[in-house]
Amino acid sequence: MYRRLHLTNAAGRDAVVSMSVVPHESSPRLGLRNRPVAFRRYVVATDATTPAALESRLGASYADALVEGDPEIDLESVGRTVGGTTAIHLSSRGEVLHRAPTVVESIVGPDGVERERRPPVDTPANIHDEQPLRWTGRMMPRRELARRFTFRRTLQIFHIDGLTYDFLHAMAKQLDEADSAVLLGAGPRGADPLVFEGNGRPYRGFLTGRLDPADPARYRLLLHLSDMELKAPPPELLTP
Repeated sequence: MYRRLHLTNAAGRDAVVSMSVVPHESSPRLGLRNRPVAFRRYVVATDATTPAALESRLGASYADALVEGDPEIDLESVGRTVGGTTAIHLSSRGEVLHRAPTVVESIVGPDGVERERRPPVDTPANIHDEQPLRWTGRMMPRRELARRFTFRRTLQIFHIDGLTYDFLHAMAKQLDEADSAVLLGAGPRGADPLVFEGNGRPYRGFLTGRLDPADPARYRLLLHLSDMELKAPPPELLTP
């Protein structure tokens, strides 16, 4: 399925093009020769046979009860196939909550320490026809890009007519000759991350381009989406 994308080039000219997810090879299928694997879910324990429930009920004799018998096994329930299920919310005491709890965002720093708690903020999508993605001019060699970032998704950008072909082909040629990727930004100044849907994950977008050596008229433009930069830990953490 193709989706529209409003994009600017290095000269600040903009055009509406198409994009789609890059097709990938299907994952290996699990199973024996000519026999696929069927996954099933089974009941392992009930509320009355969890370690916390047994410890509360048996007290100091919990360990002796485990040695002398099998109080953790409910012979009437264990091993039964689990069909369709419905998710429920439980309190810290294991009680069913009949109303969804209030969601709170926890902001955690790079060191893993919680910095802030706040009500969730609605983030609108900023990938639309009205506001184009900006060519920021911040270039990065492709080799360095592969070492510094992890990528969640990759989108391929296509032309939709002759004018957008020239527009995208020139971008791919410029990036291929520089052997680099360019950072794309959203917002009026191109300083915002890319958000494809409301309250979606914000991404950094890196555009790479190549021309086909056998046929330079053919090009490929890929938009790599990253939400994680790989950084070396502080020196004090590396000291044994």
